[in-house]
Amino acid sequence: MSIEIRKADFDDFSAFKMLWQFYQYHQSSFSLEDIDEKGKFGIDESYLEEVLKGQDDCDAYMITNEQSIVGFVTVEPTDILGKEMPELSDIFILPKYRGQGIAQYAIKKLMHIQEHKEWHVSVYLDDESALSFWQKHFKSLNYSNVKQVKTPDSQEFHEFVVQNA
Repeated sequence: MSIEIRKADFDDFSAFKMLWQFYQYHQSSFSLEDIDEKGKFGIDESYLEEVLKGQDDCDAYMITNEQSIVGFVTVEPTDILGKEMPELSDIFILPKYRGQGIAQYAIKKLMHIQEHKEWHVSVYLDDESALSFWQKHFKSLNYSNVKQVKTPDSQEFHEFVVQNA
């Protein structure tokens, strides 16, 4: 297995947009979003373009394995508990590649690249598989502290502040 994570750019737009559709499909069981008359989830393509062109605070990364695109992760600044920190805001791995350590590798690598001490992670309340993933991830890696937090936005999410070791 040869996993790589690289910052996405505008050349990745078509693949990123399609992966985002798959991500929205997965999220629809929690967000309760429906598809439109064209059979697609309503995504803001101009926003995705801005992200890939570096015109937004959000950074997108493509995850590959053996040169095949297997997923993505986005990171954006967030203000939580009175502090600004990066948030692992979206992570998606194609089902074929789940359970192989790819997401965990990408998260570790990204946290190393970004070199921030604290990170924010949120998971939909009803997304039991994502919550299970994160709980295992928190235990398996060397974090100095993982704190579950409650904020006004926590009504739909489990929220965590994670301190890198």
